[in-house]
Amino acid sequence: MTDRLFVFALSARGDLRHTHLTRAQGTAPGLPPLTDWVGAEIDTDAIELFPVSDLGDMTLSDYIGLAFAPEPIPQDDRRRIDAIRGTVLLVPSNALPQDPRPVAPASLVASLRLLRANHIARLPKADIRPPPRQVSTPVPTTAQRESLTWGFVALVMIIVFVLLLVL
Repeated sequence: MTDRLFVFALSARGDLRHTHLTRAQGTAPGLPPLTDWVGAEIDTDAIELFPVSDLGDMTLSDYIGLAFAPEPIPQDDRRRIDAIRGTVLLVPSNALPQDPRPVAPASLVASLRLLRANHIARLPKADIRPPPRQVSTPVPTTAQRESLTWGFVALVMIIVFVLLLVL
């Protein structure tokens, strides 16, 4: 089975939310018999179940594009997905041991191919030498600058005194 995202419209009424966010917040609602509805055992830690109205002005197809990174969604699938008004169930194929065989109240609206990471790139070997150390010139402190100034003043005074003796 290729990596896919199955988009189901649920005709069952309810205000149920079971998403990555609700799981992270520790909310664990009692789920309906999703396995019976989808026709396959579901790993509920990988699904998204929520009312489409939760998306506000965002379309469901845009949300799917951002959250699941599918290949470009065909226009016909986009129209069917955006027509869902009730509750939606998004199930990635890695949450199922087999292809779904949905029954009411779940109806399969779209099956989208998910992008796969390309791990065949040839990368150059990393340079294991440490980067060159930056040699910084020490900045004299205020006390050092004052002592240099007084030393210079003393030297000038000695030269002036020697010149006065010579003349």
